[in-house]
Amino acid sequence: MSLLDQNWGGAGGADDEAQDDNQQGRQIVTTRDGTLMLIECTPEMFESLSNTMESDSSIDDNNELETGFQLVMRACQSFYQSKIISNDKDLSGIILYGTEKNKNTFDFNHIYILHELAQPSAERIMQLEALSNKNTYKKTYNDLFGSTQSKNYSLNEALWTCSNLFANSPQRLTIKRVFIFTCNDQPHASNLTLERQAKQRAKDLNDVGIEVEVFPILTESITKFDYKKFFQDVLMLSDDELELRNNQAPTGRLNELLKLVYSKEHKKRAYCTVPFSLGETSDGTPLQFSVSVFNMVRPCPKPTKIKLDMKTNMETKIVTKHYLPETAEILMPSDIQYGIDVSNRRVLFDADEIKAIKKFSDPGFQILGFKNISCLLPHHYVKPGHFIYPDEKYVEGSSCLFNALLKKCLEKQMFILCQFTARRNTPPRLVALIPQAEEINKKDPSDRIASNGFHVHYLPYADDIRTLPKNDIPRITDDKVDVFKNIIRGLKFKYRPDRFENPALQILWRNIEATALNKDKPEEFDDLTIPNVENQNKKVDKYTTEIKQMFFPPDYVMGVTKRAATKRKAEAAATSTSEKKRKPDDDVNVEAAARNNSLNKLTVPILKDYCKEKNLKAAGTKKQDLIDAIEKHLTITT
Repeated sequence: MSLLDQNWGGAGGADDEAQDDNQQGRQIVTTRDGTLMLIECTPEMFESLSNTMESDSSIDDNNELETGFQLVMRACQSFYQSKIISNDKDLSGIILYGTEKNKNTFDFNHIYILHELAQPSAERIMQLEALSNKNTYKKTYNDLFGSTQSKNYSLNEALWTCSNLFANSPQRLTIKRVFIFTCNDQPHASNLTLERQAKQRAKDLNDVGIEVEVFPILTESITKFDYKKFFQDVLMLSDDELELRNNQAPTGRLNELLKLVYSKEHKKRAYCTVPFSLGETSDGTPLQFSVSVFNMVRPCPKPTKIKLDMKTNMETKIVTKHYLPETAEILMPSDIQYGIDVSNRRVLFDADEIKAIKKFSDPGFQILGFKNISCLLPHHYVKPGHFIYPDEKYVEGSSCLFNALLKKCLEKQMFILCQFTARRNTPPRLVALIPQAEEINKKDPSDRIASNGFHVHYLPYADDIRTLPKNDIPRITDDKVDVFKNIIRGLKFKYRPDRFENPALQILWRNIEATALNKDKPEEFDDLTIPNVENQNKKVDKYTTEIKQMFFPPDYVMGVTKRAATKRKAEAAATSTSEKKRKPDDDVNVEAAARNNSLNKLTVPILKDYCKEKNLKAAGTKKQDLIDAIEKHLTITT
């Protein structure tokens, strides 16, 4: 069976046909994430934070987070706020274990479900804010969960509660996560039965596709967190991963969560999964492996406006109906045809013909050849591309073949020219697959700067290329070029797109947040897109004077070129000369000159002005015609 016979991309049929090329960046399947925060509430969590945690934490804006519990509550609050902005359909919840009171379906002791699995709301965020504020967190905690903490909990029961919440979720969840916040690296050190049960429960969660992650918290009494004691088996870490975790500061694990929260990253799901065709074997069998296509960049839009009824404040629904103009009869979809006018003739198509027109080829990459990377030019950029990575789900051995192809392309500095069809009923595009090698941060081996794979670079067709008019700009001297080189060097900086947030979106969300949480004013936003003019002037101040002397002489007028200035002066001189010439003509008496037979000594403009003033019509525009008209008017005979 050919790979094309399989259900590539996860969705097919009508869903694929309803999407066009303008929705290239959309997910094929509508999905939701589910995240549960499992937070320990033992006495150690209410101790003061260690010095490392205090100095490295990036969410303590006002230095008011003194305990591990407060820090975790603030992290959960930030997580909720981020979900509202980036993925408001995702579900989140919070479970506390080690509390005096209990609240759960199975009536387990010391387990309290603070928030059921649901979409974040303003009420939940305000409650978490009260639990993290140093002035209110103790009273709020005592009122909700009791004044004492207990160590007689069972982590197995806590994980079972998480599993039950996911199982009873009203929405279908594609990714399920449990984030455990704890300061205890061996919660059941004195009870091997509870320890064995907890490890088995964690394994069961992994088997049903629920991811478990641990975020250690350091306090004054707990200064080290050893994964080997208990959580290596819970997280199913290899020896290399264990060594990496133990060498990494616990604050780094917490900062990882905060980085995820603040960066508001989109879901890292494949845009589609398609076959990569290398051709056919000698017996005609297609040689293919499977790849997953990921979006590298996707615009983050403002929230969609919802139209409400002015009287009831209920959400309205938009219904579109098609009417026949002559009879006002409502048309059904089966009654509608599509047409196009060609040479004064309307050509009609039905729905099946439209589908046939849209279909060009099956989804996938079809290799066309190889070219040197130097052949790619900046103006070949069409739109944001993708990144492809091998997928073993459909074809075993895809990674081996993919990596071999990647290795050779990197060695020879070549890119692959392909035809790419993202899904059914979308037109094929020419793309360049640019190889990229894996890059690891030398300071932090766990930080992967770049993954090994191919960047999908969209190429223009011949119809897309535009020619620019020739603009022959005169070359300037090398010394002037050197001055601007110095300015460029002075204004250089390391650009990282993740450092610049969209000011329009951030200001909008801060205002919405202030309104929803009943704040007096929105949070201040530091707009990094505004240049620091004072700092820039310090760096290039010594070159600005030199530029003024080179390009702007003392008699330079802003906005006026040298040629225009010369022309303007000439016009002004000509105007003043003509005015001087016309001044004596203003005192000429035409009638006296006519009686003295001296009209021929006057200029044509003077004669024309007199004829115009007296409404005289001459036979022509010659001087004699004007004189004849004036003499006829004055009844003078020559």
